Amino acid sequence: MMRILTPTFELIDDRPPYPDAWASLTDEDDVPIWAAAISATATHVVSNNTRHFPPRQADGRRAYNGIEYLTAADFLTLLDKTSL
Repeated sequence: MMRILTPTFELIDDRPPYPDAWASLTDEDDVPIWAAAISATATHVVSNNTRHFPPRQADGRRAYNGIEYLTAADFLTLLDKTSL
């Protein structure tokens, strides 16, 4: 799995000030994760810390500004469906 994913990784150096996040993102330790996702133009954030995910959209996804938040299990399911 890592051989497949490693070429897609991107290192960024993101420092404050951070971009605005959703109102319920109150954990200041999660704000740099959001900022890194924005800086890297990520499409997904994978975390099992679902307590601080963005609010659910009408379609059931937890996304904000085009970045979808998924648990590790949901991300692996997505990878399996896309047949990387």
